[in-house]
Amino acid sequence: MKNISNFNINENDLAAVSAVRQFTVAGEKDASFILQVFNSSQQFYNFKSRSFSATHTSTSSLKIKMSGNTYSNSINFPANGSGDTYTVLLIAPPDKDTELSFGKGKHSYSTTITQVADSTLTFTPATTNDSSYKTFPSSVTSTATPTATSSIIKQLDWDVVNTDSDANGFGLRLIRQPINTDWYYTTEETVDGAVSSSTEIIVDDLTDLATGMYITGISGGSSLSGTPTITAIDTGLKKLTMSSAQTFVDNTVLTFQARGSSVIKKAIGADIDFSNWNASIISATSAELTKVVRTTASGNDIALVGTYGISGGGFVKMSGVGIKNTAENLIQVVTADDHLGSNGSILTEESQAIKVGTKMYFKGSTQTVSIVNKFKINSHPSSNKEIFLNLDNFITPGVAS
Repeated sequence: MKNISNFNINENDLAAVSAVRQFTVAGEKDASFILQVFNSSQQFYNFKSRSFSATHTSTSSLKIKMSGNTYSNSINFPANGSGDTYTVLLIAPPDKDTELSFGKGKHSYSTTITQVADSTLTFTPATTNDSSYKTFPSSVTSTATPTATSSIIKQLDWDVVNTDSDANGFGLRLIRQPINTDWYYTTEETVDGAVSSSTEIIVDDLTDLATGMYITGISGGSSLSGTPTITAIDTGLKKLTMSSAQTFVDNTVLTFQARGSSVIKKAIGADIDFSNWNASIISATSAELTKVVRTTASGNDIALVGTYGISGGGFVKMSGVGIKNTAENLIQVVTADDHLGSNGSILTEESQAIKVGTKMYFKGSTQTVSIVNKFKINSHPSSNKEIFLNLDNFITPGVAS
């Protein structure tokens, strides 16, 4: 009886691109074996054409009688962006006086190789103040295999623009620079069983949940107490331990957020480096805002050729030829009468004497905030995910007064 002592092939996950894997069979001279490879669709590998086919032919089985102690060859795995699973089957035919001395059986051994599908990361601006913005710029996407070992640099260049309506066209106020934790991933899970003033919650599913995530939303007849975070997860019981006690009825739907690189990585497995997003780096800038005086001003009420982009409420400073700024002189009230047309006025703290046609400069609100920075993707998740940039953390819509 001849012996096959080992079969060796790289069983690591395949990327979605084509690849060649070498294999080696070790055993005694004159030992015989048959090798077959098939995918999840029951297509067989043809060792002559080096491709997979639904048609099984004589060349779909590699039949070898070993002329030495080892036999080596290779298998060509095709590109498949959707992923696949391949079974490699080694057979020692009983009628060839050959047995296997490894694995669980004497006459067959199989192993599987998984081809991981590409996944897409989508990066999108987000706000709860939809009525204050025009249509957002297109999302930034990155598609790659989760098995990739090289990093991808993505450049973000967004202009977010204030709506030009009379109701909400009072500009955008950039209150700080965007930072790492302004980026977030969000998911929903359902409470399994009512809880009363408890820090422990059972949920239906733990997919994409991780310690450090916040509960940010709730529906289903319950209310949220404070801003709780997940401090521990019992995977066996599907139990979450929260940072503060909550009271929920059964089937309450909870919205969770993973904020910043490290918590996002724990939640979905995507390693995204947002370290370049911090308070000391200029990622967001306000476009210059200028207006023209419509009629000669004498007093605190200044008529302008449109007021689109100017905020009232004591946030915006103004400057220009002949403008008096002996005090802080912030704009208190904006009267919007056709933002884009020829009407509208502002009420200032100090009385002014400004000639018609004077160009005025405003600082503190703008029509457009430009967000320009880059980030590095070190690894993709196993499935498509969307990451959001929370504009509300660093941009505040302007007000009339």
